[in-house]
Amino acid sequence: MSIRKRVTEQNGSNNAIETLANELADRPYGQKQDIQVRTSISLPASVLQKLEDIARENKRSKNSLKSVSAIIRHCIKKGVNV
Repeated sequence: MSIRKRVTEQNGSNNAIETLANELADRPYGQKQDIQVRTSISLPASVLQKLEDIARENKRSKNSLKSVSAIIRHCIKKGVNV
């Protein structure tokens, strides 16, 4: 028994589908959220090591804040009241 492949229309509809998919991928759902942007900071090696240890322990114990960046975001929000 052979399986027949679905035949799709190729006359420009792929572009329309691709455009729609790109628009929907960038659309926020639910509440409007701030977009995340990347930044760089410098930390002493000992501080980074401590943050990595905390993140590793959080991952193992299935707690929140499982990454260094999540821990730093949490600390900034707590400290600055953003």
